[in-house]
Amino acid sequence: MRRVIVIAVLGAATAAAAEPTEPAALAAQAHADLGLSVVGVGYERPVAAHVAIEGQAGIFGTYFLPWFDRGDDVKGLQLGARVTWFARTTGHGLYVAPYLRGVAVRGGEGGQSGEGLGVTAGVFAGWAFRLGARLDLRAGAGAQVIHFDADPFSASTPFVALDVLLGYRL
Repeated sequence: MRRVIVIAVLGAATAAAAEPTEPAALAAQAHADLGLSVVGVGYERPVAAHVAIEGQAGIFGTYFLPWFDRGDDVKGLQLGARVTWFARTTGHGLYVAPYLRGVAVRGGEGGQSGEGLGVTAGVFAGWAFRLGARLDLRAGAGAQVIHFDADPFSASTPFVALDVLLGYRL
C-alpha cells in the first residue's frame, strides 16, 4: 500500500512540474486586437502591479452603424492607447480597460465620398484567460462613443464596445 501512495504522490508531483506555472507578475505583451470596430496590433507594458498601458495602431471601420441608424459606414486608420487594470497581478481574470483612439476615415456611397478625422473612446470590462505559457486571450464588453466627420458621412453616437485581444507574453 505504501508503494501505491508513493507512486501516486510522485506521479502527481511530476505532472504538476510538467505544467507551466502561472506567471507571478504582469509581463510586456505584443497584441492582436480583433474588436468590434478595429483590427490592430499593439505593445503593452506593465507600469504597476495591477496596471499596464498599451499603444496600438490598425484599421478602423463602422460597418455596423448603419444597421442601427447610428451613423455612416466609414473605413480608415486608427492610433490608440489603453490602460488596463487587472484584479490579479498575473494579468489573468477580471480586467477593466478604458481606451482612446484617433481615427482618419474615408466614406463613399452613391457617388459621394468624404474624408475626415474622428475619435472613439470607451471602456471594456472582461476576463483575461491564460491559453498557455505565453499566450493570453481577453474577452470583454463595454460602451464607447464614436465621433467622426467625413462630410457628408458622419457619426456621433454611443455604442456597444466588444473587446477580443490575443496577447503574447514577451
